[in-house]
Amino acid sequence: MTMRKIVTQKFRVPDMECPNCAVYLEYLEDELPGIQFISASYQKLLLEVEYDADHVSMEEILAAAHEIGYHPEPVANR
Repeated sequence: MTMRKIVTQKFRVPDMECPNCAVYLEYLEDELPGIQFISASYQKLLLEVEYDADHVSMEEILAAAHEIGYHPEPVANR
């Protein structure tokens, strides 16, 4: 049995300006097959992503966000 490496990462997204921005970022779940859960809050300028690191990397998530015009910054996990 193979263990999946599930990672939860938060990102600060300073250029998220409205509820529609949050929705666009949440569409990344449909674009990247390794994302298990995604939630964006434009009020907090925060994006939370839970992903399977064996199928998608943080770099791929950042690149996909950049492609749609956003510049998330990883927040250190505590």
